[in-house]
Amino acid sequence: MKNILVPALFSLALSASMCQLVQAQETPDLPEDYSYLTRLHVPDTVAQCVAAFDRWVENAPKYDTLIVPDRRVLSAKIDDDTAIFSVGNPIPVDKVIVMRAFAKARGKEQWTRVDSRCGVRDGHVVGVSLTPNMKPKIVR
Repeated sequence: MKNILVPALFSLALSASMCQLVQAQETPDLPEDYSYLTRLHVPDTVAQCVAAFDRWVENAPKYDTLIVPDRRVLSAKIDDDTAIFSVGNPIPVDKVIVMRAFAKARGKEQWTRVDSRCGVRDGHVVGVSLTPNMKPKIVR
């Protein structure tokens, strides 16, 4: 009886650990600061992009702060047809997420509207970019 019990326990423990490994690979963990986005039913890739933008801006030479309003996160455009991130940065991607945000340049007080782009491949963010989006002035 003892000889049958040991292999059965070993196989049970092995299958349980493999199940945890598969689950860990499927759903990348978001930092706790962004967990509210899952409650708003934001797609995981969009929430990952918001977190990646925040990490990127910390070290960016041009900007020191970035805000992506919740309504912009909820209306983010997900482009599944794009094969590369951008012409200037031809990284192969599965998806490109585009959303409007607001950034503050280092040493300045004024906020600038920016278009944020995020490239995702195999569920991981592989590229981010911010492009100023100036509101056109109306001349009368």
